[in-house]
Amino acid sequence: MDLGAKSVYTYNLMRILLLCIAALLLGSPALGGEPLVLGYGGGSLSIASLKVLKEAYRRIGVEITGKRLPAARSLEMAENGQVDGEVNRIEAIEEQYPRLMRIDVPVNRLEGVVMTCDTSLEHVTLEAIRNLHLGIKIGNRYAEMLTKGMPSVTRLPHEKKLMTLLLEGRLDALLVDRAWAEAEMAKPGMGCLRVNEPPLVIVPLYHYLNRSHAALVPLITGEMRAMRESGEIDRILGINERR
Repeated sequence: MDLGAKSVYTYNLMRILLLCIAALLLGSPALGGEPLVLGYGGGSLSIASLKVLKEAYRRIGVEITGKRLPAARSLEMAENGQVDGEVNRIEAIEEQYPRLMRIDVPVNRLEGVVMTCDTSLEHVTLEAIRNLHLGIKIGNRYAEMLTKGMPSVTRLPHEKKLMTLLLEGRLDALLVDRAWAEAEMAKPGMGCLRVNEPPLVIVPLYHYLNRSHAALVPLITGEMRAMRESGEIDRILGINERR
């Protein structure tokens, strides 16, 4: 057996062993039990990430489904075990939610952009937006952290209301995900909207599981690492097509 074939054999053997352990410890979810339920926000980023996870879990014999929830509530439910985990979140959340375990392979990435209506920013920096009246979505941790201490920030649970306030001139700008911003710009009658470049922040997004599913962590981590290295994650996300 050559080295390449031996490596594949060893990897497949390890997958089988880990799957058996996971099945025993988790009440056999990989052997026809109830699917794992993962919280997600329902935006295009999280929908794309869920596609990646469905394929990764399919490869290890585990069925998953997404449950659309408000961002803050989803985190609380994942922490308390009311759902089994989170589709995609930034790295820092485990500091506040210690029962959530991060799968240490990015499932996607987030670009936080500053969106304005009928105006453009000359510079896109934290200092440049500090004195603007900003709108952010509650539960968007990167936006909450970046705007902490800023004097005029409106926080609402839904981006739709933030957009209304921006269009009415009651907010100067929104700090939102690029994917959501571009979807809004594509709608009829939204010609005033601008995404100011460059992105204020680019951060990797990670999948999280509740600690009750700790036995699955090494298995899904290994599968996602293989998908990342092969380019399969980028293919599912359509990253190559966007370049």
